[in-house]
Amino acid sequence: MNKQEVIKKINLEMFAHPTWKPEDADAPTPDFKDGYNAASKANIKIINQLDEPTKVIAHLAEKWHEDIGPVLWWDFPVEEPPYCGTPLDDDFPKYKTHFTELHIPDEVEEEPRYKVIMPNPQSKNGNLLVLRRNQRGTIGLSGEVMRFDSEDKANAIVTLIECGTVEKV
Repeated sequence: MNKQEVIKKINLEMFAHPTWKPEDADAPTPDFKDGYNAASKANIKIINQLDEPTKVIAHLAEKWHEDIGPVLWWDFPVEEPPYCGTPLDDDFPKYKTHFTELHIPDEVEEEPRYKVIMPNPQSKNGNLLVLRRNQRGTIGLSGEVMRFDSEDKANAIVTLIECGTVEKV
């Protein structure tokens, strides 16, 4: 149950619309009703002060350091343990574990997109039509944009139809 559901439930339980009759012996008194409503309003104020739970991003334990955050773990082999042949040599690990801190940006930069724009010779005000691919895979003229993920693909279309320009979106 989230915070808003709790507030709605408390509001429904308040004595806003009494369902009892005055002749009922167990009907609440006006003082009881006022006190109950005041307590309900106080509860709503306390609930409004609660913070919503923060959303947590799950990380693999192998790629996470408790104090630093995202890291890359390395296992380097140990060529020769120190003090070879002494009691310090017993049960010496074969690998030494190190980690490298990773700096992962919060916002991912989008790859550039390109569109092919063709002049419309029938237009008096110089509107442009753009090239698009229809459902059958053929190329035609429309007011919709066909986006390309590389400039080379967009230039190939311009070369194919022998007119138009390529713009970065």
